[in-house]
Amino acid sequence: MFTYNSKYVLMCMAGKCEILGDWSGYKKNRKNAISFDESFKPDYEKVSYYYIYDKPAEKYDWKLTQLISKFDANFFALPGKEYREIRETRNYYDKRIEIRDYNEDDTLDLILRWREHSGYKYGWQMHDGRDSCFFKRWYATEKENLISQFYYLDGYMMGYGIMQKIEDGSYNYLIRKTDISMGRNTCLYCDYKLFESIWKTENKDFFVNWGGSKGPLLKYKEKFGIYEEVPVYFYSIKKEPLIVI
Repeated sequence: MFTYNSKYVLMCMAGKCEILGDWSGYKKNRKNAISFDESFKPDYEKVSYYYIYDKPAEKYDWKLTQLISKFDANFFALPGKEYREIRETRNYYDKRIEIRDYNEDDTLDLILRWREHSGYKYGWQMHDGRDSCFFKRWYATEKENLISQFYYLDGYMMGYGIMQKIEDGSYNYLIRKTDISMGRNTCLYCDYKLFESIWKTENKDFFVNWGGSKGPLLKYKEKFGIYEEVPVYFYSIKKEPLIVI
């Protein structure tokens, strides 16, 4: 079963928060914690459980779809009408975009531009802080364990994508940001080129776990093909107050 509860997912989600010692989650503050382990029962007033694969007995807050895509030789040939949009996007940007090594200043600048053009528009402001913390806190020491690409257009960073390879040979899709003001379908291009880089390196079929999504974001990911869909649950439990008689 494809699961999305690795320590690298935590690194990307935790921001400045303290990671729990066993990498089962992170401490939001003195009273609240986030855990990816449904058996986690610490002494917090509130625990929020993320990426739970068994339907909880408790009332859950969200149910998302974890999408798995399979990439093979047929996909990278981009045949026919099904892949026309990806094919045309690749052909257009391949002539203009340069892939460079990591530069922290350029990356943090892109995150600020992403916040301006996408974060506020879609109500995703918290995501820019998470990404900034990931690069400042973890990336330098962990980059050798990740698949990363940084894309430049006209001398400016246009986007980046980060993925993690799992022991079974599949990949977790972690984070990606693009400056949509720099051109149409920049997200599509960055994702495709990241997957293409794995194909060129591995030269064999592989799977990508996109994590949980719904609505327009799920529809976007479906452009890359659906191998498997798995429901994942998110919910919170509050500690019962102590009643003193």
